[in-house]
Amino acid sequence: MEKIFKKVHTFRDYILSCAFIVIGIGLFFISKIFGICLIVCGILFLIFYKSGYQAHGSSIILTYKKMEISRKSQQSVLNFLQGATNKLELVSGNEGGSLLLEVWFNVSEKIGYAQLSVYENLSFSNITEIVELKKENVLTLIEKI
Repeated sequence: MEKIFKKVHTFRDYILSCAFIVIGIGLFFISKIFGICLIVCGILFLIFYKSGYQAHGSSIILTYKKMEISRKSQQSVLNFLQGATNKLELVSGNEGGSLLLEVWFNVSEKIGYAQLSVYENLSFSNITEIVELKKENVLTLIEKI
């Protein structure tokens, strides 16, 4: 399954940028330079900072987390992602090599996607494509990360 995620603004992004702008306007009357600096930072924050992710064709905003785990966990993670088991055992660290587990999720909607990559030749290469998680497995994976 090929999923393309794009970065989008979240409600928190809008609140933070508006707070910078409002505080900057308030401080403009005390210190013009500092006020203008905060207003510009707020505007730039509004334009460029996007902390949410959205799957192509979906309106649900997802959160992104990643974790480096040991290769000892590879079979457990693969079985979990394929739906063969509901148990997940993660060993953190890089003993025996390093794996990268990337997760995009929305807790309230119980939607999640995951991808497992292996560190070889100074870069990560995908072991799995982006996998859509079962509803009951989303919370289990989020608790482990």
